[in-house]
Amino acid sequence: MLQRMIGRRLGRQGARATVVVASIAALIAMPASAADPAAVKARYTPAFSACLATEENQTTLGMIECMNAEMAVQDAALNAAYRTLIADMTPDQKVGLRKAQRAWIAFRDADCSARYSRDWGTFSSLTSNMCMLQRTVERTLELQAFVPDLSAPADSEDPPGTVGLVP
Repeated sequence: MLQRMIGRRLGRQGARATVVVASIAALIAMPASAADPAAVKARYTPAFSACLATEENQTTLGMIECMNAEMAVQDAALNAAYRTLIADMTPDQKVGLRKAQRAWIAFRDADCSARYSRDWGTFSSLTSNMCMLQRTVERTLELQAFVPDLSAPADSEDPPGTVGLVP
């Protein structure tokens, strides 16, 4: 069956393709929120920590202002990752990524908005804002790890999805 999927006889290339297909299957099986918390935290700028550490930002409003400043930085990183990824895609792949990105934005906004309620007090505004920031960083990491160039030509020595990745 794998042989039919990749359109080649199993051999050295087929063995590499088996590893790639297994890796892709493992990635697909991961839940979207499985981002490593340490990897997310490592993406926050030193300015964010410094902002939160100041005495004047020990209020809800101060913390939200710090989060908003960091969100601007992280949103720019997300947009850069998206532009980099989509630049190398075929027109059909671009349509798929745009659809996925729009769906992700709707999910992020709805998910994080659900974390806010006036009934829950000011802490929920912190939770909602931090959710936006965290989800944005997670999505940036996802886009940066996106499988590159699934449009490898049939006569390529690299299996689909591995152009330039397999030694």
